[in-house]
Amino acid sequence: MLIWAIFSGFTSFLAILVLGVISKYGAAIKDHNLPFAIAPIGASTVLVFGVPSSPLAQPRNVIVGHMIAAVTGSLMHQIFKHTSDSFGWMPGSLSVGISIGLMGLVNCYHPPAGATAFIAGFSTSDFARVGWWFPLYPVLAQVLILVALGVLFNNVARIYPVYWFTSAEFTHQVAPNRSPTKGSAEDEDSSDESMASDTGTPSSSGSARGIEQRINDMTSNEADAEWAWMPGPLATAPLSII
Repeated sequence: MLIWAIFSGFTSFLAILVLGVISKYGAAIKDHNLPFAIAPIGASTVLVFGVPSSPLAQPRNVIVGHMIAAVTGSLMHQIFKHTSDSFGWMPGSLSVGISIGLMGLVNCYHPPAGATAFIAGFSTSDFARVGWWFPLYPVLAQVLILVALGVLFNNVARIYPVYWFTSAEFTHQVAPNRSPTKGSAEDEDSSDESMASDTGTPSSSGSARGIEQRINDMTSNEADAEWAWMPGPLATAPLSII
């Protein structure tokens, strides 16, 4: 929708503006000629402000994904830094591949983190200036600021994050489990059927489980259309009608 495209673009602008001001005027950054604004954060901004309801944009994915990539890339660089130039392609390739595998193991995929691994593995100028500090600075510093700005700006008109660690948190907030009581089974079944008709998904044995499955099955566009309209503290009605 037009209103959300404008909102996403404007809040992304504000977020990058804040990072740019810090990079330009931060005393320690200027005095020691340190890198701060790195390219992968721009890609993360697309997810955090463009599709804030996507699982890929949630704080756990953003923070853990980038940290896995930064640590893996730094380690691969150190392992291969004394090898001959004929193996120069190895650290970057391994950094990206291993990072993706590790993100899969802990279920926190974040696509822009692949670029973070690439930067460290191939020892670009940003990495060369900070070395082993790269995972903590600038990576961790930037992702924490980005997530904080995402919470601050997105919640003006929609909800971010949908959850902090797992989708179960959101599930329990929307449809908390009810203790079984006599006569409640029929009500729960009817509630499930109502939820299924509203969302277009098959009913499950419990409302919470059904919503969680819906979140997991959504594409980014579906998630944005279905959840991004949820009002923040300054909004009183969905804006998707505009």
